[in-house]
Amino acid sequence: MKKNSPLLVAENVSLVRDTRSILDGVSLDVRGGKLLAVIGPNGAGKSSLLSVMSGLWKADTGRIMLEGRDIREYTAAERARRCAVMRQDNSRPSGMTVLEAVEIGRLAHGSGGDESGIVAREMLRRMDLEDIALRDCARLSGGEWQRVAFARTLAQVWKSENGGVLLLDEPVSSLDPAHQHHLLGSAREFAREGHAVLIILHDLNLTAHYADEVVLLAGGCVRASGAAGDIMRQELLSEVYGCRVVAVEDAARGTRALVSLPGPVRR
Repeated sequence: MKKNSPLLVAENVSLVRDTRSILDGVSLDVRGGKLLAVIGPNGAGKSSLLSVMSGLWKADTGRIMLEGRDIREYTAAERARRCAVMRQDNSRPSGMTVLEAVEIGRLAHGSGGDESGIVAREMLRRMDLEDIALRDCARLSGGEWQRVAFARTLAQVWKSENGGVLLLDEPVSSLDPAHQHHLLGSAREFAREGHAVLIILHDLNLTAHYADEVVLLAGGCVRASGAAGDIMRQELLSEVYGCRVVAVEDAARGTRALVSLPGPVRR
C-alpha cells in the first residue's frame, strides 16, 4: 500500500449507549506516513471512537475499513497483526520482565524465541529502555510502564506488510515533559516510516507540534478536521473548549506554542 494512502477509515460512524448519542456521523482517514491527532473536550467521544476503530466495539451505524476491508471481517489475530492499540487502562503484569512484556506484542505473529527477542530489544532501544529490560514490570513507575506499553504496541505491528496502524489513547498522560517529547517523536518517526498513527491527546501544544492532521471532536461530532496548522487556531479552540487559548510566537526560533488561560472566552 502506498504511503499517504488510508490504512484505517471510519465511514459515518454513530454510536449510542444507554439512549445517549456518543458518536454521530464521524468520518476520518488514518493514513500511512501521517500522525493524526484526535482532540476535544472531555466527553467528546474520543476514547469511544478509538474503541470502535479498533474493532472492540461495533458501531450502530457506519463502518470501519482496515486496508480496504470491513474490520469485523478479520479474525482477532489478523487484526492484531495490522492494528495495535494502547489504551489508558493498560495493566502491568507482575512476575514478568520488561523484555518479556514487550515480546508479548509479537504473539499475534506466531513468532517466538529469537525473532520476538530481536524485535522487543529494538523497541526498547528506541524508547531508551534497554537498561531496565530485565526489571520486573511490577517495580516500574507509572511513567516507565507507559513507555514500556508503547514499546509493546510498536512491536505488535513492526514490519507489517502494508504498514501497521497505531491507535494510542493519551499515551503521554503519566510522562514528564522530556519523555512526552521522546514518545511523541518516536510515534511521528514511526509514521514517517510508512505506518499510520492515530493519537488521542489533551495537550494542545503537543498536538500543534507533532500532529500532521487533526480531528477536533465536540459532542460526538467532528467539529473540524484537516491539516494541523488549519485546526490549531486560537479562535476555534477557544470556542470549542470554552476557555481562552492563545498562540505564543517565538519569531527567533520560528516556533509557535498554544497556551490555555483561565477566564471567559473573548469574542
